[in-house]
Amino acid sequence: MGLLVGLTFDVRSHEPSPGKPRDLWAEHDSEETILAVEEALNSGGNRVIPIGSSKQLPSKLNSLKCDIVFNMAEGISGRNRESEAPILLDLIGIPYTGSDALSLSIALDKIISKKIFIYHNIPTPKYFECAGYGRVAFPKGLNFPVIVKPRYEGSAKGIDPDSVVREAASLERQVNKIIKKYRQPVLIEEFIDGWEFTVGIIGNGNPVILPVVQRHLEKKTGLSGHIFNKSRMAKQGLKYRDLLDIDAELEERIKKLALEVFEGLECRDFARIDFRVNLEKQIYALEINPLPSLARDDYFAMVAELMGISYERMINMMFEAALDRYGLR
Repeated sequence: MGLLVGLTFDVRSHEPSPGKPRDLWAEHDSEETILAVEEALNSGGNRVIPIGSSKQLPSKLNSLKCDIVFNMAEGISGRNRESEAPILLDLIGIPYTGSDALSLSIALDKIISKKIFIYHNIPTPKYFECAGYGRVAFPKGLNFPVIVKPRYEGSAKGIDPDSVVREAASLERQVNKIIKKYRQPVLIEEFIDGWEFTVGIIGNGNPVILPVVQRHLEKKTGLSGHIFNKSRMAKQGLKYRDLLDIDAELEERIKKLALEVFEGLECRDFARIDFRVNLEKQIYALEINPLPSLARDDYFAMVAELMGISYERMINMMFEAALDRYGLR
């Protein structure tokens, strides 16, 4: 007999948000993705109860009778937004998939993540933070070009062709634009010319490290097609990703670092990690996403096809990792 599975999620809004960034809802899932995950979990012999967002959880907590929750809720604002659903579920003792509240908050905050990378000797681009509007003091030891990012956003929010800057005047203009638009500090890190890769991990203890995928880069900016796709600036002929031949030795090194990142941030069950590799094949960890996209046209679905398994099986691998961790199988 299957389990009763709650499903937490945020639906991507199509309503205009005057005065807000146009990528405000980029991290939220489409109705198609939510339905696909629900159907995948049902196909494993379970019965799914859609719950909704973390804002809807409090009114439903007393009536929740589910055995476990499959958590996809992203939240709306602040660097702890992805932790809202896990904290509420922890309070009433309901198991859930994925990383806990602390790991989710740390992973969303790019600067805290980088500090942990550095502590574990995981290579990551040099960086500094700018928290205030106005002049930008460029520190010694850093070199142009740099890339400017909001400190705690995911899904390429706040990143566009102007994000890669090569001189001081452009840097100051871009930093101030991000602070004003996203109302948060800015991460400025050295831009690594070369290639971009992403890799997923599923499991705990001795997890499965999935195939490494190389992303297609837009020639003029050096940014990945992933960014143009997520920011709704997709260009004709610019693909979100390419499955290209990857040197076996380089792939193994990327996988090794991915596991170090996953374990260093104490993530659970599944995550996706992004890297840049320079022309000398030095690898740099950019970030980890413990609440990655599960859309049918994104990394995990594509890798499932590459591995010869179904999308439904891939989702249930993630679910089973949580069941094993809780001893529910």
